[in-house]
Amino acid sequence: MRGVFIGLGLGIFCANFGFLASYTFLPLYALKIGATMSEVGFLLATNAVVSTIMVMALGRLSDVGGMRRFLIVLGFAGSAVVYWLLGISNIYFQLLLLWGILGITDSAYRPTAVAVIAEITPQPRVGRSIGVFNAFMAAGMASGCLVGGKIADLFGLQAVFITASMMLVLGTASSLLALKFKGSRISVTTPTGEAGERPSLGMSRWQFLVTSGLLLLCLDVFLRNSGFRGVTTFLPVYLSGLGAENTLTGTIIAVNFASQVAFMPMMGWLSDAAGRKRVLSIGMLTTLFATFLLSMVRNPFEVIPIQMAVGFSWAAITVSSNAFAADVAPRGMLGEMMGFVFTSMSLGGVVGPIVAGVISDFVDLRITFQILSLFPLLGFALSMKLGRKSVKVNM
Repeated sequence: MRGVFIGLGLGIFCANFGFLASYTFLPLYALKIGATMSEVGFLLATNAVVSTIMVMALGRLSDVGGMRRFLIVLGFAGSAVVYWLLGISNIYFQLLLLWGILGITDSAYRPTAVAVIAEITPQPRVGRSIGVFNAFMAAGMASGCLVGGKIADLFGLQAVFITASMMLVLGTASSLLALKFKGSRISVTTPTGEAGERPSLGMSRWQFLVTSGLLLLCLDVFLRNSGFRGVTTFLPVYLSGLGAENTLTGTIIAVNFASQVAFMPMMGWLSDAAGRKRVLSIGMLTTLFATFLLSMVRNPFEVIPIQMAVGFSWAAITVSSNAFAADVAPRGMLGEMMGFVFTSMSLGGVVGPIVAGVISDFVDLRITFQILSLFPLLGFALSMKLGRKSVKVNM
């Protein structure tokens, strides 16, 4: 188990390094080659559109025996190729196409890797294990922003994508090594011990999603991502308008993810001890305050404490939602249920950038951020309705 955890942890670190380095500076690069603010919003949304379509299907496919290993490695390797092609592209349509393809490769490994960690961890420690694994993700994101900003200043924006590609090559190698470890339960086992068979729920999927609370949870996560993914899409542009250079922009955004390295394990422990609902509600409320306060800053350095609050909120929401899905998932359907959660996150990533891009064509980014704060406000209200206890379907 330890070998799988560390190897996948390094792989997910590299993957998130590449993604956040590219995500942070893609808007600036798109504007540089002539894109409008609305086009930047649609560009960032393409990845989320494709992920929304693919993540559920690939999560379900990962429940077939032996497919999780294949999807994880394929996702890492495919992302490496896409980042390399981004690094040699200078036409908006090329960026749009490649960023959309990245949604497929990302969807192959994101829910699947978390499902593997949940599967190999004893039930009482699922929250903590997912929290530590997400700390690897956060560390990769923080490093990607920080290093990406420096590379952009030294070698240009396109060099950021080349660096991301090289990191994904390392991530692919790490995942290949990790998934060769013997004794790990990276397969789906039914009550009869036959890998790859999918049990029946005994109820419709819609009934299960409602009674388990998973549907309401996913609506919460969708609302949070709709608001804050709209903010993060234009945060580099916002910071640039405040006078920040690329290195400072990368450093400020990295604070968010660096803080998550500490907050992710903490939220994992807290969700095991105090319950998923409480941790989720705290995360939603923190997102609301952080989004609104961001619209009031006048100096780039004032964004730093807000980024720490954002890191706390995302750690709380990510860990609690992933652990909730692991709690309620029927046996043999963990990948599909985890995919359902990631689908809601991706769908929020579709709505947020498009809404933010359209609004910011008519008003400034400060007012745009204030409007986007309504999304986590509604998410907080709904999180208070989430049942205290989830329904586990045992097959």
